[in-house]
Amino acid sequence: MDCPETFRVSLLVLASRLFRLQMDNIVLLASLNLVVQIATLSIVISGYILKRRMRFIGHGTLMIVAVVMQFFSFLLIMGPAFLSLVENGLAQRPIWLSTVTLVHASLGGVALATGIWITASWHLQTSIDNCIKRKTIMRYLIVTWILALILGITLYTLLYVFT
Repeated sequence: MDCPETFRVSLLVLASRLFRLQMDNIVLLASLNLVVQIATLSIVISGYILKRRMRFIGHGTLMIVAVVMQFFSFLLIMGPAFLSLVENGLAQRPIWLSTVTLVHASLGGVALATGIWITASWHLQTSIDNCIKRKTIMRYLIVTWILALILGITLYTLLYVFT
């Protein structure tokens, strides 16, 4: 093997290792996000338990924590991952993967925006009157968020477990 051929092979090996490292980082971020989502789910369940026990201030506080966790998860991991997927050919993916991704992103976006609106409008008030008025919206919100979570776990499984 001559010197240019050795150099070319070395570059290919280096590129392969860098790609593998990049993929390892993507899987690591996706796995970290999955852990954050499961932690958020446990916070939401705890908040629901507090609501059932009529401890509305504690419920509201936990919901703020859950929304803040979701916001930063979206800002730091899910948003950039979605943009990268769109830039790198979401339309060229299998139709079922594109559909699950778009429905997940849509439901998650609606849930996050609604969660921000509800928690921002509450902002730790001592009266629960305004919250009671939004009870129906909160019920739809939790269903929307759980559907987005299920689709997110489905995406994680399809992209990182069964590949």
